[in-house]
Amino acid sequence: MPACNTHEASRIVFAPEDTLYGAMTDLDRVRTWLLPEGEQICIETFDLRPGGRFRVSFGSSGECPVQAINGRFVDIVRDQQIVQIVELDSPVRGFAGAIRIIWSLEDVPEGTCLRLVARDTPPGLDAEWLTRQFEATLDRLALLVERMPSASIIYSEAGAQPC
Repeated sequence: MPACNTHEASRIVFAPEDTLYGAMTDLDRVRTWLLPEGEQICIETFDLRPGGRFRVSFGSSGECPVQAINGRFVDIVRDQQIVQIVELDSPVRGFAGAIRIIWSLEDVPEGTCLRLVARDTPPGLDAEWLTRQFEATLDRLALLVERMPSASIIYSEAGAQPC
């Protein structure tokens, strides 16, 4: 089966676009939301510019089959979009390969619609597992941002809502 899968997750974040974008591009904040609590993460390279490279390595908790993420930033539009090509490094057959990741932010009445789209995912990545990982990542990022003083938008008790 060729790697032609597309997976997507979205969430309304009760904060303005610039606050959310700031948390997505600040290296210290990226370390707090990128991976689940308990995962050991090492961001070795983070050159945030079109053509810039990044490398993230982490210990496997048993649930994550990937040992490292190498990639490059393809396109960056401040407060709107970050496009990356991500190379997964995994000893597990069907988990390694290149994925195009698109993070997009759109102003909505409640705050910001944060959308994560992954194109051309390797065939070994289980769609349900990947969707859970995406949703958890968006939730961690939203939780971080919604608690920042600069969020300035009071979030409702409705909880996580897709856009």
